[in-house]
Amino acid sequence: MDELKKEVEALKADIAKLTETLGKIGEEKLKSSVEEIKEQVLSQIPKEQLEQLESVKEKSEEVLETIKEQQQKHPAGTLLVAAGIGFLLGKILGGKS
Repeated sequence: MDELKKEVEALKADIAKLTETLGKIGEEKLKSSVEEIKEQVLSQIPKEQLEQLESVKEKSEEVLETIKEQQQKHPAGTLLVAAGIGFLLGKILGGKS
């Protein structure tokens, strides 16, 4: 009986290892597929548009960094600006009652 229990435990351990291995293989295949699709999509976009997208991305990152810096330097001012923008958007979008 003890021998059977040991074999069952060993089988459980083997199944767990196999499941983990299959998960890793699936994850790697998924990542590979995503990269292939990304490359296919990017290859269909004209070079000029890719350059423009990269430029927009860089500028967006700069703007976000500036906003973060301003938020850290002037948290109360940032909160007031956000509240003001929220108020204005509320009036514009919700004021048609």
